[in-house]
Amino acid sequence: MKKFFALCCGAAMLFVLTACGSFVSIMPGAADETEDEVSASISPQLDQTEDGDFTEKSFYAFMGWDDFGSNYYEDTPVALSCQEGSGSASPVFDRASIIAACDALKDMTVTGRADEDAAQEGTSCTYAFTMSDGTVYSVTFNGSVLTTYTGSYTYTGGDALFALTFPVYDSGYDLFDLYFDDSVRAFADGFEENLPVSVGRRSNGGATITATDEDTIRTVFSLLANATVTSVEGSPDQNIDLTTYTDYIFTMADGTAYTFTFTDACLTVTVSGDYGPVYYWLSGTETLASISIVPQTETEAFEGGLITGLRDDFQTAADAASGDSELTVTGVYVSYSIDGQSGYLTLSGDTAVSLVQAVTSITATSESQTEAEGDTITISVTLSDGSGPILYFIGDAIQQVVGTYYVCDSGSMSTLRTTILSLATDSSNTGEVVEDSTN
Repeated sequence: MKKFFALCCGAAMLFVLTACGSFVSIMPGAADETEDEVSASISPQLDQTEDGDFTEKSFYAFMGWDDFGSNYYEDTPVALSCQEGSGSASPVFDRASIIAACDALKDMTVTGRADEDAAQEGTSCTYAFTMSDGTVYSVTFNGSVLTTYTGSYTYTGGDALFALTFPVYDSGYDLFDLYFDDSVRAFADGFEENLPVSVGRRSNGGATITATDEDTIRTVFSLLANATVTSVEGSPDQNIDLTTYTDYIFTMADGTAYTFTFTDACLTVTVSGDYGPVYYWLSGTETLASISIVPQTETEAFEGGLITGLRDDFQTAADAASGDSELTVTGVYVSYSIDGQSGYLTLSGDTAVSLVQAVTSITATSESQTEAEGDTITISVTLSDGSGPILYFIGDAIQQVVGTYYVCDSGSMSTLRTTILSLATDSSNTGEVVEDSTN
């Protein structure tokens, strides 16, 4: 008898511990749930009479979301996402849609238990409300059935929720709609009437190369405008390279700039700092990176000498590195593929200045090449005013403009390659950031 009693007590304690403890996921890549997130998970409040009949309840009361349901006008969620089946969780950020969804749930009544077979019909749709403190309230519907971990339930109302549209699941959204910003929408709608004066491309925070010709401006815009949103990346830290990003910057006549950022191949949009960035996979932007955006510099024949004679922006960087200018070198980004080794470096301080001095001291001959091949080195210099050149080397040649290369001193190029690989070794890992704050 005592053993039986002890067994019962142990089972009861185990039940209490498992019922009250915070759930911690052990799935790879899954985030641990905090107590707030757990408390906001679906927790329907069952109410049945002694004979088993179900007592109807409002949605918020049934789910145990009374505080949320009474405060959403003052404490409005920062985002509402929809996930159909196993697809992407696609968010919207406009207050009108979020309030409409909350109002729709307020008008919903949970009427009873549903036939379990009904929950297997159709495609499930999960709606998740994200609060500014990170708490998430989520609920799943499958047609006329509300699905929770306690079972399936019938309900009435909610039509306004199901009428809402979301990117990915509705073709009415274009790339510019993803920003939920009236100024971005106006920029897109008025593009031809108020054509930008330039479009620039900036990689990994380096210098911006800019084109002012209308054909290039229209080409970049057209690719963005005609892109299709295919999905939202749910695990960006696992599936995309978060260290590689490119900005496309349209500058208007009044100086206003509109920036569109791609991380790896995903358009990256941050509407709410509380929600964080959203990474969209697109179709139709694959050729963006291949568009030639050439700085407007002189391209007359080069007679030989320092490579600073090839372009004015090379000379500007050299003057900044040598102290012959009010400008200073604030950073250098290097990407390379040398002897089968590929990676990148981010340099600052004396290390950055020294590399610029070494590079701009390289000499080149007057011999031009229309084609070059070999190791590739791209050096993006950022100066104190935000400008700066991008120097592109391939083999023992340096690019003046797209398609035109000049042959450099082979000894200097060998030294440059050795220097870059040495910096990569010093960082303990090719591709890791190298910092030097001694300047």
